[in-house]
Amino acid sequence: MKTKWILFCLVVAALGGGLWFWNSRADTSELGTSAFLLTEKILSFGPRPAGSEGLEKAREHMKQELEAAGWAVQFQDFERGTPVGKIKFRNLRARLKNGGEDPWQRKIAGLLCAHLDSKYYREIDFLAADDAASACAAVVEIGKWLSREKPAHAENLELVLFDGEEAFARDMTILDGLYGSRFYANSWRGREDKPQFGIVLDMIGHKELSIRIPSDSPQNLSRLMFAAAEKEKASGYFSVAPNPIMDDHLPLNLVGIPTLDIIGDFTSKKWWHTPADNIDIISRESLDVSMRVTLLMLNELLDGK
Repeated sequence: MKTKWILFCLVVAALGGGLWFWNSRADTSELGTSAFLLTEKILSFGPRPAGSEGLEKAREHMKQELEAAGWAVQFQDFERGTPVGKIKFRNLRARLKNGGEDPWQRKIAGLLCAHLDSKYYREIDFLAADDAASACAAVVEIGKWLSREKPAHAENLELVLFDGEEAFARDMTILDGLYGSRFYANSWRGREDKPQFGIVLDMIGHKELSIRIPSDSPQNLSRLMFAAAEKEKASGYFSVAPNPIMDDHLPLNLVGIPTLDIIGDFTSKKWWHTPADNIDIISRESLDVSMRVTLLMLNELLDGK
């Protein structure tokens, strides 16, 4: 009788553990749907070039989403000359609140970033669903999930939505583009309390998901990403581009914050920088894969901090 009772207890424990694991994965798997819906909301404000009403509305909505989840939001305003004249830019930064302490005085371990602006076009309404509304939605939804499920990890992160990633001329140069990340990175220059790592998300929601990180990515972060992808049985979606890529990770790397650009392959894609970059190319499943891999990376990087 005692043997049967022990076996019964073991079965119940195993089922309970399995149920806990299933519920945990089920909670996480809802991230893709949440990010998809937030992407739709961002697009509802119209094109979002730097300085536009659409961008300001989208940024305000992201602020409200984060504040409702317990994050303190701070704007970083600056002005720069561009090929279309002087433009006022505004980065959005967020840190999790923790009682009465000032979150902006707290040392953080890492950054999770994306760019909220869309490329400036006179002749077309460019909504930029994957470049990069989907990534901004992912950053915010990851932040909301962490504040609920892993607040200790959230307290060690700063979320950043950059303004002015896109160039105003046709092609990006060292002077036209990356306005927000260059300004933001410069605020860390020479400081001893700078974050230990950064992750930039860009074009991570396409239904034909193909992540190709830059060839010169920090090796430790690259290895961590591939290990996370393997654990999530998503290795086929992740590879290395043949060349470096000019994106928001560059200014952060240059000031000594090793940063990985988790970016979708945009080469030879007919939708890139066209009206075809709309909600029809965004997939809940692709967002979910990208976000789960990112969360696994953050778990490894922030555990024990």
